[in-house]
Amino acid sequence: MYTGIFILFFLFLFYGLSFLSYRHGNIKLALVAIILAGLGLRLFCALDPMLHPWDERYHGLVAKNMMTDPFVPKLYPEQVLSYDYKNWTANYVWLHKQPLPLWTMAASMKIFGVSEFTLRLPSILLSTFSIFLTFWIGRFLSSSERVGLLAAFFLSINGLVIELASGRVSTDHVDTFFMLLILMSLFFILLNVKRAKKIWLTLAGVFCGLAILTKWLPGLIVFPLYLIINFKHKKYLELFLEMVWMLFVTILVALPWQWYAYANFPLEYNWEQDYNTLHLFEGLEGHGQPWWYFIDRIRITINELIYLVFGWFVFQIFKSKKINKEHLFLLTWLLIPFLIFSAAATKMQGYLLFTFPGWFIVMGMFIEKLLTVQPTSSKLKKGYLLIVGAMMILALRYGLERVKPLEDHSAERSMKIKLTQKKYSPNTVLFGVEHPIEWMFYNEGLAYPMEVEQGVKDSLKAEGWLVY
Repeated sequence: MYTGIFILFFLFLFYGLSFLSYRHGNIKLALVAIILAGLGLRLFCALDPMLHPWDERYHGLVAKNMMTDPFVPKLYPEQVLSYDYKNWTANYVWLHKQPLPLWTMAASMKIFGVSEFTLRLPSILLSTFSIFLTFWIGRFLSSSERVGLLAAFFLSINGLVIELASGRVSTDHVDTFFMLLILMSLFFILLNVKRAKKIWLTLAGVFCGLAILTKWLPGLIVFPLYLIINFKHKKYLELFLEMVWMLFVTILVALPWQWYAYANFPLEYNWEQDYNTLHLFEGLEGHGQPWWYFIDRIRITINELIYLVFGWFVFQIFKSKKINKEHLFLLTWLLIPFLIFSAAATKMQGYLLFTFPGWFIVMGMFIEKLLTVQPTSSKLKKGYLLIVGAMMILALRYGLERVKPLEDHSAERSMKIKLTQKKYSPNTVLFGVEHPIEWMFYNEGLAYPMEVEQGVKDSLKAEGWLVY
């Protein structure tokens, strides 16, 4: 509780410092204060005392097993019982997710030791760095430091962004990594617009490839965005050759693992690719949602006033006589994933996380417009300020609602003590364990939720396992 009170004080201190710094023209200090506030919120949530059930416990256990064998992702460290390779919650070789986040989490635990915090540390750092990238991209696309700061603020305080980075909700670290990698690829694409160099295109392709190694083909969103921001800025042949180069680099980064996984684990790899396709046509694992799911959900995950903001943004695009490439870039970033994932049968709130920075930039542009326009009456001016204030308060409210600074974690602490109070030998097999995935993360050995016949136990004992 005292930690929660401190984080509230910390939050208002640094956001207050950011506001005052901006008012005095110190943009760098304002940005640093926002980044520190966002880091503090993420660190606080990363201190949750136990693995979260979906999906962090599975990602954490596979990453732990990859510490010793990084090129054989396994849920269970040893195969002693038959298993269904189609069941990603209880199989052996685990290809349910692409490997980059798992490798990074494994490296963190290898360096700093196995714990929930070290598992979450890479996501915390990447999510925090995303705040800076959102500022930079927002400033570039709007030519306004205030827009960049506002977008950075909204990302720093957003409840879903914080929850995913700390593993509290489904798709957790994977979507956090994916958002950062998409932002990095866009950063280098825009840097190439500013100072055309092949190295920037190469790095954009590298990070696009890494995004594919995190969440597969949605990483290709950077290619239409590259095309839009460079359209009519370069000759068609030059544009084509640059996109071919980016695609070549992307494939060079992403393809080796696909080939390796297919060659070494063909059953699991082919099944997971088919399973990915099934997301488009079937509502899997209880996540079947109607087509309007994201339209409704966005008022919760982004801001209740987002419909007003988006309507204004689309109106600005269509009323302009000259095409604004930056606005079209943002619209494409928002709409293509929105339409594709809305058409898919399986939907989860984290699927659109990589578009959140774009939404926050548009929100910043909307606020910038309200603060700079000259209203015809004092009542209208007060109305504008009321809308701005409401957007900021709603963002803070949702952030604190999801951070839960005063939440009691005593039940999780008690459960962790129960799972770790007795030490077992690494050649242990436990049956009838209530939380087998968590048990294997905190202990060495194997744990299964079911009981087995005595003959199976005797066979395992004969192989040298200690059976309980």
